[in-house]
Amino acid sequence: MSDWVSQRRSAGPTWAFPLVLGVAGAVRAIDLGRRSLWTDEGSTWTAASLPVPELLRRCLERDASPPLHYLLTKLAIRGDDSEAMLRAVPMLASLGLVWLTYRLARLALPRGESAFAALLVALSPYQVMYAQEARTYMTVALFGVLGTYLFARGIAADRPRAWPAYAVATALGLWTQSLALLAVPAQAAIALVTPAARRRMLPWLLALAAAALAYAPWAWASREMTAHLASSHWYIDEPDASGVFKVLRAVLVSPVPLVTPPPGSSLPGLERFMPRLLAWALVSFPTLMLLLVTLPMLPRPGARGHVARVAWAAWLVPLLLVFVVSFQKPLFLPRYFVFTTPYLAVLAALALAEIRAARVLRDALAVLVVAAAVLGLLRYRTDYSKEPWRDAAAHLSRSAEAGHTVALVTYDADPLAYYVHRDTLAVEVREVGHPAEPFAAAFTPRQLDELEAKARADAAPFDDVWVLVRSANSEVRREVARRAERVAAEGRVEVERRQWDSASGYVRAVRYQRAAAPDSLPTTR
Repeated sequence: MSDWVSQRRSAGPTWAFPLVLGVAGAVRAIDLGRRSLWTDEGSTWTAASLPVPELLRRCLERDASPPLHYLLTKLAIRGDDSEAMLRAVPMLASLGLVWLTYRLARLALPRGESAFAALLVALSPYQVMYAQEARTYMTVALFGVLGTYLFARGIAADRPRAWPAYAVATALGLWTQSLALLAVPAQAAIALVTPAARRRMLPWLLALAAAALAYAPWAWASREMTAHLASSHWYIDEPDASGVFKVLRAVLVSPVPLVTPPPGSSLPGLERFMPRLLAWALVSFPTLMLLLVTLPMLPRPGARGHVARVAWAAWLVPLLLVFVVSFQKPLFLPRYFVFTTPYLAVLAALALAEIRAARVLRDALAVLVVAAAVLGLLRYRTDYSKEPWRDAAAHLSRSAEAGHTVALVTYDADPLAYYVHRDTLAVEVREVGHPAEPFAAAFTPRQLDELEAKARADAAPFDDVWVLVRSANSEVRREVARRAERVAAEGRVEVERRQWDSASGYVRAVRYQRAAAPDSLPTTR
Protein backbone atom coordinates (compact mmCIF):
# COMPACT_ATOMS: atom_id res chain seq x y z
CA MET A 1 0.00 0.00 0.00
CA SER A 2 2.92 2.39 -0.68
CA ASP A 3 0.92 4.68 -2.97
CA TRP A 4 -1.77 4.78 -0.26
CA VAL A 5 0.70 6.39 2.13
CA SER A 6 2.26 8.68 -0.45
CA GLN A 7 -1.06 10.02 -1.74
CA ARG A 8 -2.43 10.65 1.72
CA ARG A 9 0.68 12.64 2.62
CA SER A 10 0.55 14.76 -0.51
CA ALA A 11 0.83 18.47 0.07
CA GLY A 12 -2.15 20.78 0.01
CA PRO A 13 -3.61 23.80 1.79
CA THR A 14 -4.43 23.07 5.43
CA TRP A 15 -6.99 25.90 5.54
CA ALA A 16 -9.18 24.59 2.71
CA PHE A 17 -11.27 22.09 4.62
CA PRO A 18 -11.94 24.32 7.68
CA LEU A 19 -13.14 26.97 5.24
CA VAL A 20 -15.43 24.45 3.52
CA LEU A 21 -16.82 23.33 6.88
CA GLY A 22 -17.56 26.95 7.76
CA VAL A 23 -19.38 27.43 4.46
CA ALA A 24 -21.38 24.26 5.09
CA GLY A 25 -22.41 25.46 8.54
CA ALA A 26 -23.48 28.86 7.25
CA VAL A 27 -25.50 27.43 4.36
CA ARG A 28 -27.34 25.06 6.69
CA ALA A 29 -27.93 27.55 9.49
CA ILE A 30 -29.45 30.19 7.22
CA ASP A 31 -33.25 29.85 7.24
CA LEU A 32 -33.08 26.75 9.45
CA GLY A 33 -36.32 27.75 11.17
CA ARG A 34 -37.91 29.72 8.31
CA ARG A 35 -40.09 26.99 6.85
CA SER A 36 -43.17 25.73 8.60
CA LEU A 37 -43.07 22.32 10.23
CA TRP A 38 -44.79 19.80 7.98
CA THR A 39 -46.65 16.65 8.99
CA ASP A 40 -43.73 14.25 9.50
CA GLU A 41 -41.71 16.88 11.33
CA GLY A 42 -44.66 17.37 13.64
CA SER A 43 -44.50 13.67 14.53
CA THR A 44 -40.80 14.13 15.40
CA TRP A 45 -41.76 16.91 17.83
CA THR A 46 -44.50 14.79 19.38
CA ALA A 47 -42.13 11.86 19.96
CA ALA A 48 -39.24 13.99 21.22
CA SER A 49 -41.53 15.86 23.64
CA LEU A 50 -42.64 12.71 25.42
CA PRO A 51 -41.02 11.15 28.49
CA VAL A 52 -38.60 8.43 27.41
CA PRO A 53 -40.88 5.45 28.26
CA GLU A 54 -43.75 7.00 26.28
CA LEU A 55 -41.38 7.90 23.44
CA LEU A 56 -40.34 4.25 23.17
CA ARG A 57 -43.96 3.13 23.33
CA ARG A 58 -44.92 5.52 20.53
CA CYS A 59 -42.14 4.16 18.31
CA LEU A 60 -43.35 0.65 18.96
CA GLU A 61 -47.02 1.40 18.36
CA ARG A 62 -47.29 4.01 15.62
CA ASP A 63 -43.92 5.02 14.15
CA ALA A 64 -41.91 3.35 11.43
CA SER A 65 -38.53 4.35 12.92
CA PRO A 66 -36.47 3.19 15.91
CA PRO A 67 -36.03 5.76 18.70
CA LEU A 68 -32.42 7.02 18.44
CA HIS A 69 -33.10 10.10 16.32
CA TYR A 70 -36.00 11.10 18.55
CA LEU A 71 -33.87 10.68 21.68
CA LEU A 72 -31.18 12.92 20.18
CA THR A 73 -33.84 15.48 19.22
CA LYS A 74 -35.20 15.32 22.77
CA LEU A 75 -31.78 16.46 24.01
CA ALA A 76 -31.65 19.22 21.39
CA ILE A 77 -35.01 20.79 22.28
CA ARG A 78 -34.55 20.93 26.04
CA GLY A 79 -35.49 24.51 26.85
CA ASP A 80 -36.24 25.48 23.23
CA ASP A 81 -38.49 23.52 20.91
CA SER A 82 -38.41 26.02 18.04
CA GLU A 83 -38.38 24.81 14.45
CA ALA A 84 -34.64 25.53 14.27
CA MET A 85 -33.80 23.41 17.33
CA LEU A 86 -36.02 20.58 16.11
CA ARG A 87 -33.82 20.55 13.00
CA ALA A 88 -30.52 20.86 14.87
CA VAL A 89 -29.73 17.13 14.86
CA PRO A 90 -30.10 16.71 11.06
CA MET A 91 -28.09 19.89 10.53
CA LEU A 92 -25.22 18.62 12.69
CA ALA A 93 -25.42 15.21 11.02
CA SER A 94 -25.12 16.93 7.65
CA LEU A 95 -21.97 18.72 8.82
CA GLY A 96 -20.69 15.30 9.88
CA LEU A 97 -21.25 14.08 6.32
CA VAL A 98 -19.16 16.97 4.99
CA TRP A 99 -16.34 15.88 7.32
CA LEU A 100 -16.73 12.20 6.35
CA THR A 101 -16.58 13.12 2.67
CA TYR A 102 -13.25 14.80 3.30
CA ARG A 103 -11.94 11.81 5.27
CA LEU A 104 -13.06 9.31 2.63
CA ALA A 105 -11.43 11.36 -0.13
CA ARG A 106 -8.24 11.64 1.94
CA LEU A 107 -7.84 7.88 1.74
CA ALA A 108 -6.69 8.48 -1.83
CA LEU A 109 -6.34 12.20 -2.53
CA PRO A 110 -4.38 15.24 -1.32
CA ARG A 111 -5.97 17.89 0.86
CA GLY A 112 -7.00 20.18 -2.00
CA GLU A 113 -8.98 17.61 -3.99
CA SER A 114 -10.43 16.20 -0.75
CA ALA A 115 -11.61 19.67 0.27
CA PHE A 116 -13.26 20.06 -3.15
CA ALA A 117 -15.20 16.83 -2.58
CA ALA A 118 -16.34 18.20 0.79
CA LEU A 119 -17.32 21.49 -0.90
CA LEU A 120 -19.66 19.65 -3.25
CA VAL A 121 -21.44 18.14 -0.25
CA ALA A 122 -21.40 21.47 1.58
CA LEU A 123 -23.20 23.18 -1.32
CA SER A 124 -25.44 20.29 -2.35
CA PRO A 125 -29.10 21.40 -2.34
CA TYR A 126 -30.01 17.74 -1.80
CA GLN A 127 -28.00 17.73 1.44
CA VAL A 128 -29.18 21.14 2.62
CA MET A 129 -32.82 20.20 2.04
CA TYR A 130 -32.64 17.27 4.44
CA ALA A 131 -30.26 19.04 6.82
CA GLN A 132 -33.15 21.47 7.36
CA GLU A 133 -35.81 18.81 7.92
CA ALA A 134 -36.52 17.37 11.37
CA ARG A 135 -36.54 13.75 10.24
CA THR A 136 -34.26 10.74 10.47
CA TYR A 137 -32.79 10.71 6.95
CA MET A 138 -29.69 12.80 7.57
CA THR A 139 -28.93 11.08 10.86
CA VAL A 140 -29.09 7.58 9.38
CA ALA A 141 -27.03 8.81 6.42
CA LEU A 142 -24.31 9.96 8.81
CA PHE A 143 -24.06 6.56 10.49
CA GLY A 144 -24.28 4.73 7.15
CA VAL A 145 -21.46 6.73 5.54
CA LEU A 146 -19.38 6.45 8.71
CA GLY A 147 -19.79 2.69 8.58
CA THR A 148 -18.74 2.58 4.92
CA TYR A 149 -15.72 4.81 5.62
CA LEU A 150 -14.60 2.49 8.43
CA PHE A 151 -15.25 -0.50 6.18
CA ALA A 152 -13.01 1.05 3.52
CA ARG A 153 -10.24 1.60 6.05
CA GLY A 154 -10.60 -1.86 7.53
CA ILE A 155 -10.39 -3.84 4.30
CA ALA A 156 -7.75 -1.76 2.49
CA ALA A 157 -5.33 -0.59 5.15
CA ASP A 158 -5.58 -3.64 7.40
CA ARG A 159 -6.66 -1.64 10.42
CA PRO A 160 -8.22 -4.03 12.97
CA ARG A 161 -9.28 -1.08 15.15
CA ALA A 162 -11.72 -0.04 12.44
CA TRP A 163 -14.00 -3.04 12.98
CA PRO A 164 -15.29 -2.32 16.51
CA ALA A 165 -16.00 1.26 15.44
CA TYR A 166 -17.70 -0.10 12.30
CA ALA A 167 -19.94 -2.32 14.45
CA VAL A 168 -20.92 0.65 16.62
CA ALA A 169 -21.67 2.91 13.62
CA THR A 170 -23.77 0.22 11.93
CA ALA A 171 -25.71 -0.49 15.12
CA LEU A 172 -26.39 3.23 15.64
CA GLY A 173 -27.64 3.44 12.06
CA LEU A 174 -30.02 0.55 12.63
CA TRP A 175 -31.29 2.17 15.82
CA THR A 176 -32.02 5.29 13.75
CA GLN A 177 -33.81 3.84 10.72
CA SER A 178 -33.93 0.64 8.72
CA LEU A 179 -32.43 2.48 5.74
CA ALA A 180 -29.07 1.75 7.40
CA LEU A 181 -29.37 -1.73 5.91
CA LEU A 182 -28.79 -0.27 2.43
CA ALA A 183 -25.08 0.09 3.18
CA VAL A 184 -24.59 -3.64 3.70
CA PRO A 185 -25.22 -4.96 0.13
CA ALA A 186 -22.70 -2.45 -1.27
CA GLN A 187 -20.12 -3.56 1.28
CA ALA A 188 -20.84 -7.19 0.45
CA ALA A 189 -20.28 -6.49 -3.24
CA ILE A 190 -16.86 -4.96 -2.47
CA ALA A 191 -15.99 -7.85 -0.16
CA LEU A 192 -16.83 -10.40 -2.87
CA VAL A 193 -15.07 -8.84 -5.86
CA THR A 194 -11.92 -7.48 -4.22
CA PRO A 195 -9.17 -10.00 -3.27
CA ALA A 196 -7.88 -7.84 -0.40
CA ALA A 197 -11.42 -7.49 0.93
CA ARG A 198 -12.05 -11.23 0.72
CA ARG A 199 -9.02 -11.83 2.93
CA ARG A 200 -10.61 -9.61 5.59
CA MET A 201 -14.18 -10.81 5.21
CA LEU A 202 -14.22 -12.62 8.55
CA PRO A 203 -13.65 -9.51 10.73
CA TRP A 204 -16.24 -7.64 8.66
CA LEU A 205 -18.81 -10.41 9.15
CA LEU A 206 -18.05 -10.57 12.88
CA ALA A 207 -18.48 -6.80 13.19
CA LEU A 208 -21.73 -6.99 11.22
CA ALA A 209 -22.96 -9.76 13.51
CA ALA A 210 -22.11 -7.63 16.55
CA ALA A 211 -24.15 -4.74 15.09
CA ALA A 212 -27.09 -7.07 14.41
CA LEU A 213 -26.88 -8.40 17.96
CA ALA A 214 -26.93 -4.87 19.35
CA TYR A 215 -30.05 -4.11 17.29
CA ALA A 216 -31.80 -7.42 18.07
CA PRO A 217 -33.72 -6.18 21.16
CA TRP A 218 -35.43 -3.45 19.18
CA ALA A 219 -36.02 -5.73 16.18
CA TRP A 220 -37.82 -8.17 18.47
CA ALA A 221 -39.80 -5.53 20.36
CA SER A 222 -40.94 -3.78 17.16
CA ARG A 223 -41.93 -6.88 15.19
CA GLU A 224 -45.63 -5.94 15.26
CA MET A 225 -44.90 -2.43 13.94
CA THR A 226 -42.71 -4.00 11.24
CA ALA A 227 -45.84 -5.69 9.89
CA HIS A 228 -47.30 -2.22 9.27
CA LEU A 229 -44.28 -0.83 7.40
CA ALA A 230 -45.69 -1.66 3.97
CA SER A 231 -48.72 0.48 4.87
CA SER A 232 -46.46 3.44 5.65
CA HIS A 233 -45.69 3.70 1.93
CA TRP A 234 -49.29 3.68 0.75
CA TYR A 235 -48.71 6.81 -1.36
CA ILE A 236 -45.77 5.49 -3.41
CA ASP A 237 -46.37 3.95 -6.82
CA GLU A 238 -44.18 1.48 -8.67
CA PRO A 239 -41.26 3.24 -10.39
CA ASP A 240 -42.16 4.87 -13.68
CA ALA A 241 -40.18 7.16 -15.96
CA SER A 242 -41.17 10.27 -14.01
CA GLY A 243 -40.34 8.73 -10.64
CA VAL A 244 -36.96 7.44 -11.81
CA PHE A 245 -36.14 10.83 -13.31
CA LYS A 246 -36.93 12.64 -10.04
CA VAL A 247 -34.73 10.30 -8.03
CA LEU A 248 -31.81 10.52 -10.45
CA ARG A 249 -32.16 14.30 -10.71
CA ALA A 250 -32.05 14.59 -6.92
CA VAL A 251 -29.10 12.23 -6.54
CA LEU A 252 -26.98 13.53 -9.42
CA VAL A 253 -27.96 17.20 -9.78
CA SER A 254 -30.65 18.76 -7.59
CA PRO A 255 -33.95 17.74 -5.94
CA VAL A 256 -35.58 20.95 -7.21
CA PRO A 257 -35.95 21.69 -10.95
CA LEU A 258 -33.28 23.90 -12.47
CA VAL A 259 -34.38 23.98 -16.10
CA THR A 260 -38.19 24.27 -15.95
CA PRO A 261 -39.43 26.11 -12.83
CA PRO A 262 -42.40 24.76 -10.87
CA PRO A 263 -45.75 26.57 -11.22
CA GLY A 264 -45.87 29.82 -9.30
CA SER A 265 -42.11 30.21 -9.01
CA SER A 266 -40.83 33.79 -8.92
CA LEU A 267 -37.58 32.81 -10.64
CA PRO A 268 -37.23 31.81 -14.29
CA GLY A 269 -35.66 28.49 -15.15
CA LEU A 270 -32.61 28.05 -17.35
CA GLU A 271 -34.91 27.40 -20.30
CA ARG A 272 -35.68 31.13 -20.28
CA PHE A 273 -32.10 31.89 -21.33
CA MET A 274 -31.21 28.98 -23.61
CA PRO A 275 -32.75 25.99 -25.39
CA ARG A 276 -34.02 23.39 -22.95
CA LEU A 277 -31.73 20.62 -24.23
CA LEU A 278 -28.69 22.86 -23.86
CA ALA A 279 -29.75 23.75 -20.33
CA TRP A 280 -30.09 20.08 -19.42
CA ALA A 281 -26.67 19.39 -20.87
CA LEU A 282 -25.09 22.16 -18.81
CA VAL A 283 -26.51 20.91 -15.50
CA SER A 284 -26.13 17.15 -16.06
CA PHE A 285 -23.21 16.60 -18.44
CA PRO A 286 -20.40 17.66 -16.05
CA THR A 287 -21.45 15.19 -13.35
CA LEU A 288 -21.98 12.37 -15.84
CA MET A 289 -18.61 13.01 -17.47
CA LEU A 290 -16.83 12.96 -14.11
CA LEU A 291 -18.46 9.64 -13.27
CA LEU A 292 -17.36 8.19 -16.61
CA VAL A 293 -13.79 9.28 -15.97
CA THR A 294 -13.68 7.18 -12.80
CA LEU A 295 -14.80 3.94 -14.50
CA PRO A 296 -11.28 3.00 -15.70
CA MET A 297 -10.09 3.33 -12.09
CA LEU A 298 -12.26 0.47 -10.84
CA PRO A 299 -9.89 -2.41 -11.69
CA ARG A 300 -6.76 -0.55 -10.61
CA PRO A 301 -4.76 -1.56 -7.55
CA GLY A 302 -3.88 1.03 -4.97
CA ALA A 303 -5.72 3.68 -3.03
CA ARG A 304 -7.50 5.46 -5.87
CA GLY A 305 -8.85 2.23 -7.33
CA HIS A 306 -10.00 1.08 -3.91
CA VAL A 307 -11.80 4.33 -3.06
CA ALA A 308 -13.38 4.43 -6.52
CA ARG A 309 -14.73 0.90 -6.06
CA VAL A 310 -16.12 1.68 -2.62
CA ALA A 311 -17.74 4.93 -3.78
CA TRP A 312 -19.29 3.40 -6.90
CA ALA A 313 -20.72 0.44 -4.99
CA ALA A 314 -21.92 2.59 -2.09
CA TRP A 315 -24.14 4.82 -4.23
CA LEU A 316 -25.13 2.56 -7.13
CA VAL A 317 -25.87 -0.79 -5.45
CA PRO A 318 -28.49 0.62 -2.99
CA LEU A 319 -30.12 2.63 -5.78
CA LEU A 320 -30.48 -0.44 -8.02
CA LEU A 321 -31.58 -2.65 -5.15
CA VAL A 322 -34.36 -0.32 -4.02
CA PHE A 323 -35.44 0.15 -7.65
CA VAL A 324 -35.88 -3.61 -8.09
CA VAL A 325 -37.59 -4.10 -4.73
CA SER A 326 -39.97 -1.22 -5.48
CA PHE A 327 -41.86 -3.32 -8.00
CA GLN A 328 -42.96 -5.44 -5.02
CA LYS A 329 -42.98 -2.83 -2.22
CA PRO A 330 -42.73 0.70 -3.62
CA LEU A 331 -39.88 2.61 -1.95
CA PHE A 332 -38.28 4.59 -4.77
CA LEU A 333 -38.28 8.12 -3.33
CA PRO A 334 -35.51 10.76 -3.42
CA ARG A 335 -35.26 11.12 0.36
CA TYR A 336 -34.13 7.52 0.81
CA PHE A 337 -30.86 8.15 -1.04
CA VAL A 338 -29.53 11.25 0.72
CA PHE A 339 -26.49 9.18 1.79
CA THR A 340 -25.27 8.96 -1.83
CA THR A 341 -23.98 12.55 -2.12
CA PRO A 342 -20.63 11.99 -0.32
CA TYR A 343 -19.75 9.06 -2.59
CA LEU A 344 -20.58 10.98 -5.75
CA ALA A 345 -18.56 13.95 -4.49
CA VAL A 346 -15.55 11.72 -3.86
CA LEU A 347 -15.86 10.27 -7.36
CA ALA A 348 -15.98 13.79 -8.81
CA ALA A 349 -12.79 14.69 -6.93
CA LEU A 350 -11.09 11.50 -8.12
CA ALA A 351 -12.05 12.33 -11.72
CA LEU A 352 -10.70 15.87 -11.48
CA ALA A 353 -7.43 14.53 -10.11
CA GLU A 354 -7.31 12.06 -13.00
CA ILE A 355 -7.63 14.78 -15.67
CA ARG A 356 -5.16 17.13 -13.99
CA ALA A 357 -3.16 17.45 -17.22
CA ALA A 358 -6.15 18.87 -19.12
CA ARG A 359 -6.34 21.89 -16.88
CA VAL A 360 -8.90 23.90 -18.88
CA LEU A 361 -11.30 20.95 -19.06
CA ARG A 362 -10.78 20.15 -15.38
CA ASP A 363 -11.47 23.72 -14.27
CA ALA A 364 -14.51 24.04 -16.54
CA LEU A 365 -16.06 20.85 -15.17
CA ALA A 366 -15.37 21.92 -11.58
CA VAL A 367 -16.95 25.35 -12.16
CA LEU A 368 -20.04 23.89 -13.83
CA VAL A 369 -20.61 21.36 -11.04
CA VAL A 370 -20.28 24.04 -8.35
CA ALA A 371 -22.48 26.46 -10.33
CA ALA A 372 -25.24 23.83 -10.62
CA ALA A 373 -25.09 23.30 -6.85
CA VAL A 374 -25.31 27.04 -6.13
CA LEU A 375 -28.22 27.41 -8.55
CA GLY A 376 -29.91 24.46 -6.86
CA LEU A 377 -29.52 26.16 -3.47
CA LEU A 378 -31.11 29.33 -4.84
CA ARG A 379 -34.04 27.43 -6.31
CA TYR A 380 -34.41 25.39 -3.11
CA ARG A 381 -34.74 28.58 -1.09
CA THR A 382 -37.24 30.07 -3.56
CA ASP A 383 -39.32 27.11 -4.71
CA TYR A 384 -39.23 24.41 -2.05
CA SER A 385 -41.94 24.26 0.58
CA LYS A 386 -43.99 21.68 2.43
CA GLU A 387 -47.41 21.78 4.03
CA PRO A 388 -47.81 25.27 5.58
CA TRP A 389 -49.19 24.28 8.96
CA ARG A 390 -47.84 27.46 10.53
CA ASP A 391 -50.05 29.58 8.26
CA ALA A 392 -53.07 27.38 8.91
CA ALA A 393 -52.56 27.60 12.68
CA ALA A 394 -52.19 31.38 12.53
CA HIS A 395 -55.42 31.67 10.55
CA LEU A 396 -57.32 29.55 13.06
CA SER A 397 -55.96 31.55 15.97
CA ARG A 398 -57.38 34.81 14.65
CA SER A 399 -60.96 33.61 15.15
CA ALA A 400 -60.65 30.90 17.81
CA GLU A 401 -62.21 31.31 21.20
CA ALA A 402 -60.94 29.31 24.16
CA GLY A 403 -63.30 26.52 25.10
CA HIS A 404 -65.43 26.93 21.98
CA THR A 405 -63.11 25.93 19.09
CA VAL A 406 -61.85 22.48 18.11
CA ALA A 407 -59.84 21.38 15.07
CA LEU A 408 -60.48 17.88 13.72
CA VAL A 409 -57.33 16.88 11.81
CA THR A 410 -57.41 13.89 9.50
CA TYR A 411 -54.33 11.63 9.58
CA ASP A 412 -51.63 13.32 11.76
CA ALA A 413 -52.53 16.21 14.05
CA ASP A 414 -48.94 16.65 15.27
CA PRO A 415 -47.91 19.81 13.35
CA LEU A 416 -51.06 21.72 14.31
CA ALA A 417 -50.67 20.53 17.91
CA TYR A 418 -47.10 21.86 17.81
CA TYR A 419 -48.19 25.37 16.83
CA VAL A 420 -51.09 25.34 19.28
CA HIS A 421 -48.62 24.37 22.02
CA ARG A 422 -45.89 26.78 21.00
CA ASP A 423 -48.10 29.82 20.33
CA THR A 424 -50.65 29.00 23.08
CA LEU A 425 -53.54 29.14 20.63
CA ALA A 426 -57.12 28.90 21.88
CA VAL A 427 -57.82 25.76 19.85
CA GLU A 428 -58.37 22.17 20.95
CA VAL A 429 -56.82 19.65 18.55
CA ARG A 430 -58.26 16.18 17.90
CA GLU A 431 -56.97 13.63 15.42
CA VAL A 432 -59.42 11.73 13.21
CA GLY A 433 -57.93 8.27 12.94
CA HIS A 434 -57.99 4.74 14.28
CA PRO A 435 -55.38 3.22 16.61
CA ALA A 436 -55.44 -0.11 14.75
CA GLU A 437 -54.10 1.55 11.56
CA PRO A 438 -51.18 3.82 12.51
CA PHE A 439 -50.49 4.90 8.93
CA ALA A 440 -54.12 5.29 7.87
CA ALA A 441 -53.50 3.43 4.64
CA ALA A 442 -56.73 1.45 4.79
CA PHE A 443 -59.69 1.11 7.12
CA THR A 444 -62.37 -1.53 7.36
CA PRO A 445 -66.01 -0.30 7.28
CA ARG A 446 -66.22 -0.94 11.02
CA GLN A 447 -63.06 1.08 11.69
CA LEU A 448 -64.44 3.95 9.60
CA ASP A 449 -67.62 3.92 11.67
CA GLU A 450 -65.59 3.85 14.89
CA LEU A 451 -63.36 6.77 13.93
CA GLU A 452 -66.44 8.74 12.85
CA ALA A 453 -68.10 8.07 16.20
CA LYS A 454 -65.02 9.24 18.06
CA ALA A 455 -64.82 12.40 15.91
CA ARG A 456 -68.49 13.07 16.68
CA ALA A 457 -67.81 12.78 20.41
CA ASP A 458 -64.76 15.04 20.10
CA ALA A 459 -66.74 17.73 18.25
CA ALA A 460 -69.94 17.58 20.31
CA PRO A 461 -69.01 20.10 23.06
CA PHE A 462 -67.85 22.79 20.63
CA ASP A 463 -69.77 25.47 18.75
CA ASP A 464 -66.87 26.22 16.39
CA VAL A 465 -65.42 23.19 14.54
CA TRP A 466 -62.64 23.24 11.95
CA VAL A 467 -61.79 20.25 9.77
CA LEU A 468 -58.21 20.24 8.50
CA VAL A 469 -57.09 17.90 5.75
CA ARG A 470 -53.64 17.56 4.27
CA SER A 471 -53.19 16.15 0.76
CA ALA A 472 -56.02 13.60 0.76
CA ASN A 473 -54.55 11.74 -2.22
CA SER A 474 -56.08 8.32 -1.66
CA GLU A 475 -59.70 7.21 -1.61
CA VAL A 476 -59.61 6.06 2.00
CA ARG A 477 -58.24 9.42 3.13
CA ARG A 478 -60.86 11.26 1.13
CA GLU A 479 -63.49 9.13 2.84
CA VAL A 480 -62.08 10.03 6.26
CA ALA A 481 -62.19 13.71 5.27
CA ARG A 482 -65.81 13.38 4.12
CA ARG A 483 -66.80 11.78 7.41
CA ALA A 484 -64.99 14.42 9.45
CA GLU A 485 -66.84 17.17 7.59
CA ARG A 486 -70.13 15.33 8.01
CA VAL A 487 -69.58 15.21 11.77
CA ALA A 488 -68.63 18.90 11.88
CA ALA A 489 -71.75 19.84 9.92
CA GLU A 490 -74.14 18.21 12.39
CA GLY A 491 -76.04 21.10 13.93
CA ARG A 492 -73.64 23.60 12.39
CA VAL A 493 -73.30 25.46 9.11
CA GLU A 494 -70.26 25.91 6.91
CA VAL A 495 -68.96 29.46 7.20
CA GLU A 496 -65.49 29.26 5.63
CA ARG A 497 -63.36 27.11 3.35
CA ARG A 498 -59.65 27.85 2.90
CA GLN A 499 -56.64 26.12 1.36
CA TRP A 500 -52.88 26.73 1.69
CA ASP A 501 -50.72 25.25 -1.06
CA SER A 502 -47.08 24.20 -1.12
CA ALA A 503 -44.69 22.42 -3.45
CA SER A 504 -45.41 19.08 -1.80
CA GLY A 505 -49.09 19.33 -0.93
CA TYR A 506 -51.90 21.39 0.52
CA VAL A 507 -53.61 21.97 3.83
CA ARG A 508 -57.37 22.53 3.52
CA ALA A 509 -59.48 23.95 6.32
CA VAL A 510 -63.29 24.02 6.51
CA ARG A 511 -65.05 25.82 9.35
CA TYR A 512 -68.46 25.00 10.75
CA GLN A 513 -70.32 27.02 13.38
CA ARG A 514 -73.38 26.31 15.42
CA ALA A 515 -76.10 28.85 14.78
CA ALA A 516 -76.55 31.33 17.62
CA ALA A 517 -79.76 31.10 19.55
CA PRO A 518 -82.22 33.88 18.54
CA ASP A 519 -82.61 36.74 20.99
CA SER A 520 -85.69 36.59 23.16
CA LEU A 521 -88.60 38.60 21.81
CA PRO A 522 -89.47 41.72 23.81
CA THR A 523 -92.49 41.43 26.10
CA THR A 524 -95.59 43.31 24.87
CA ARG A 525 -97.95 45.13 27.19
